[in-house]
Order: sequence, then structure tokens, then C-alpha cells
Amino acid sequence: MKNNVVGDNIRRIRESLKFTQEELALRCDLTQGYINFLENGKRGYTKKSLAKITKALDIHISQLFEEKGVRNYVAEPLTTYGKRSHIYDEIIAMLDKLPNNVVEHYRALLMAEIGIRAKEKGLKKKD
Repeated sequence: MKNNVVGDNIRRIRESLKFTQEELALRCDLTQGYINFLENGKRGYTKKSLAKITKALDIHISQLFEEKGVRNYVAEPLTTYGKRSHIYDEIIAMLDKLPNNVVEHYRALLMAEIGIRAKEKGLKKKD
């Protein structure tokens, strides 16, 4: 079973405030279906959507990432470049769940960022 901390916390806090999914959706200008998918771990979240939800619930965003009321601070060991890590596998698993057009969108953004960084690096060397 997949760990859905953010979705579980949205549901728990929403229910404690006696909000329906539809009421929360209206308060944060999202759809009820999106709230449902978030709570059930069927859809990823964005920084913007979490900001809207936390504002509607009147909570700090960190509360959405707490497990059972305890803040979890994860310190991952630094991995050496060139070695395949478990993070790589997690990223690939997440990408496999996304539609191709979304993956291509992120790929285009990453390629643009690489180009910009290379250009900036080239300008700094000329200085």
C-alpha cells in the first residue's frame, strides 16, 4: 500500500473542520474531483494547489507532510554521481504514472534549464 501522507492529512484536517470535499474545493478554487484524487493518492499535487488548500484549511503547509502528528525530517545520505540510487527508481516510477504529454512538458523544461545554465556558465568563463 502506497504511503499518501499529504492526501491523508488533507482528508483528516478537512473532516476535523467538518468540510466536505466540495466545500474545500470551493474554498480553494479547485475541483472536488481534484481534492478526491489528492486524498486518495491518485493525483500529484503542486506547490500552488497546496498553497490554496492550506489557506482554505487555515494551516501551515508543513502540517500536510507530518505523519501521525510527528514531524519527519528525512536526512538522505549524499549519493555519488554515476551511482544509481533508490531515488532514481522512485522518480522513474512517478514518471511512469504520468501521461506522456506531462512527461514531455517536464523534459522540455529541464532541457531549457540545462541550456540556460550552460549559457550562463559560458558567459561567466568569458568574464
